[in-house]
Order: sequence, then structure tokens, then C-alpha cells
Amino acid sequence: MPIQDRQLDFEDFSSDTEKLSAILKRTETSSQKHKLAYEYYRARKFVVLLPSLLSCMCIALLGFLVTTDAIKRHMKVGDAQVEDLLTILIGCLGVFVGMMILMGNQWDFGKREGMHLSAMVDLESLGDRIRFSKMNRAMNEEREGGNGSG
Repeated sequence: MPIQDRQLDFEDFSSDTEKLSAILKRTETSSQKHKLAYEYYRARKFVVLLPSLLSCMCIALLGFLVTTDAIKRHMKVGDAQVEDLLTILIGCLGVFVGMMILMGNQWDFGKREGMHLSAMVDLESLGDRIRFSKMNRAMNEEREGGNGSG
């Protein structure tokens, strides 16, 4: 009987082993779905974070460069001075960083990532308990079968 995204009806199963197997399949499937969602939100978090970090590093470097004597007042690009262009670039990068941080806070990928990770860990723990229960049940049946024949 294929297990889909519908509620399990335990009356469809004839034994406890079949019930445990159905629950185990469902937990493993759900665990994999949460793992994929966790990886998705983790990647999205870094897609927002890395450009912000790189822009902050550029702001720091250009800010240091503008305040030192490395750029002379006679250096020009067209009619504009290089120092003024770098100051405008620093301002634009600052606005970009601010917008990326606001978007990152609004989307809150870190929280979603954490929730899916927690669900994945809980489902894997449940799957481990079911496997242990099945193994324990099989060992008990084997032991009872060995005692009855000997």
C-alpha cells in the first residue's frame, strides 16, 4: 500500500510490524523534506549575508583609503575628484548594506532554518526509536521461538 500525504489509517494494517514500518516510512520522508527545507533556507540566508559582508569590507577599505594621503587632491576622473567619487561610492554601498540587512531581517531565514532543523532532528530521533522498537520486537520473537522449540 503506497503511503502518500494522507493520514495513516491503522485499520488498513494487519500487524504491528506493518504499522511500525508505515510510521517509519512516514518519518523518514518527512525528515528528508525538512532536511531539504533546512538546506534551502540556510543557502538563502547566506545569499543575503555574503553580499552584505563583502560590501562592508569594501566600505571599510574605501573609507580608510579616502582618509589617508594615498589619494591626492590633484587626482581626477573627468571633472570630478577621485576622493569625491569614492565618498559617493561608500554612501551607495552603505545604502545597499542597509537594504540587504532589512530584507534579511524581514525574511528571517535563520528562524525558518532553525525550525526545520529542529523538526528534522525530532523526526530522526523518532525514526531511531521506531527502528529500535522493531529490532527489540524481532529479538523477542526470535527468543520466544527459540525457547518454544528447544
